Amino acid sequence: MAGTGTDISAVVRDAGIVGAGGAGFPTHVKLVNRVDTVIANGAECEPILETDKYLMIQDAPEIVRGLRAVMEQVGAVRGFIGIKDKNRDAIESVERAIAGDPRLSVAVLPNTYPAGDEMVLIRQVTDRIVPPGGLPFMVGVTVSNVATLKQVADALDGKPVTSRLVTVGGEVRTPVTVEVPIGSPVRDLVEFAGGAAIADYEVVFGGPIMGPVGSVDDHTTKTMNGVLLFPRDHVTIRLKQQTPRVTKIRAKMCCTCQECTILCPRNALGHPIDPAKLLSRAWHLDAILEKIRNHDLDRFTLSMLSEAFLCCQCGICEQYACIFGLSPNRVYALVRDEMRKAGIKPDFSGMKLYGGPLFPYRKLPALTYARKLELSPYLVHTDYHPPGSFRPGTVRLALCQHIGAPAVPVVKAGDLVRTGDLVGEIPEGKLSARVHASIDGRVGEVTDRYVVIEGDR
Repeated sequence: MAGTGTDISAVVRDAGIVGAGGAGFPTHVKLVNRVDTVIANGAECEPILETDKYLMIQDAPEIVRGLRAVMEQVGAVRGFIGIKDKNRDAIESVERAIAGDPRLSVAVLPNTYPAGDEMVLIRQVTDRIVPPGGLPFMVGVTVSNVATLKQVADALDGKPVTSRLVTVGGEVRTPVTVEVPIGSPVRDLVEFAGGAAIADYEVVFGGPIMGPVGSVDDHTTKTMNGVLLFPRDHVTIRLKQQTPRVTKIRAKMCCTCQECTILCPRNALGHPIDPAKLLSRAWHLDAILEKIRNHDLDRFTLSMLSEAFLCCQCGICEQYACIFGLSPNRVYALVRDEMRKAGIKPDFSGMKLYGGPLFPYRKLPALTYARKLELSPYLVHTDYHPPGSFRPGTVRLALCQHIGAPAVPVVKAGDLVRTGDLVGEIPEGKLSARVHASIDGRVGEVTDRYVVIEGDR
């Protein structure tokens, strides 16, 4: 076990820890920056999900131990645990765990959306504004999800990442939040929750607003905190499956009312992002995309298009602000993806913070947003199931569950492995993360994309 004063970055690296809140950035890389404040993100931004809530209730001492370890590593003098005011049980559990430590405190957050967005959370807790295109350490802050910090505590005890909490909700008969081995079959998870309550459905991985549409034939990952079933004609599914062609055609209907800009959370916190301005040029969107492909951009146009990298894809502009249901966020995504393909880096040099003086007042109530998206029927408390409750017969471990290069398999078909054994190693000189066996068993298949382990039960 690592003790006080230990450089934990190697321990975190060896354990395969990545941002468990969804980003999947290898955590050991974040620990090289010296900051004065660490924020534990327990806001649980999206509706329906309850993984962070239950984790804070059940494992607050371990989360706090991980937080203290990270604070020591980065030289921080203050630590905050951000929790929404609706989660009183979680607040009380964490307050008991930090009692007597003057460096730590709970930052009680309003139940607004997107409270868990990293940039918004930093502004809410510290009143600091990360510069456009910047990273939290630039304002002296590191942010880690509470699940990540629990994994840090586990790593200090020699336990790599092999499982995580997942909420299985939506159109299932018995919504649950359960600890599952990484790589578990989604189909088995749905059955564990009593099976689908309807015949015709789509699966969303993560939260209902920002999570992608997947399949019951997929498998869980380190970053997957939700498996949600919705009717195929549900508003969230229709929006997620909207084609680029439809996005571009509909964008031309913009009346420049500015509501998308007014309600944009990144604009509210002080970033110079103006979705209405970009949408007003939607008549020329195809020409703009062609200019990107041809590297034919003047400085002014490049500066305007660079706003696409400031968009957090929260969906408020599309799903709440616009009376026509237009999609500035999707236009931003089209521009951003085209710029990346063309190898054009965003230009933030001319972008200045304007201070965001209305930040305290421009907040969208999460329940209002959920009702607008017809999610109210799914806002139910899930049954909690502790580790060991769900045991898959087979797991498929993706070798790239993180930002960066895939891990390189270090096992072959036929090998016997135990939970925690290394099956994927970081390639030399690459940004990546290790992958470990999540169940005991025999390796059934190895490719450059995944490792299958067949359980010995």
